[in-house]
Amino acid sequence: MIFNDSYGQVATLFPPDGGYSTFLHGRVVDMLYFPILEGHYPMWFPFWGGQQFIFFRPVFNLADSSITIGIFMILLFYRRFFDRHETVSASVTPTENVE
Repeated sequence: MIFNDSYGQVATLFPPDGGYSTFLHGRVVDMLYFPILEGHYPMWFPFWGGQQFIFFRPVFNLADSSITIGIFMILLFYRRFFDRHETVSASVTPTENVE
């Protein structure tokens, strides 16, 4: 309802003709592309002089990015979480079997 068709082009948010489908009959739109800076390299710049420059060019999927960030956070804080549990369990002495 809020995007036009994006085959061969970048979808437009709130197009004047309306969206490409009705309520609950559209497609999932979770691919993000937002270039932060756009311009051209100066002519004196080696190798790329005069060519177009776009900073932050990748198109990425919001769901996949969230999963990746979650995995990195688990790996980053893994040692801190499990070291705390190991010290607690190491301080508890097991009872000896008395016969």
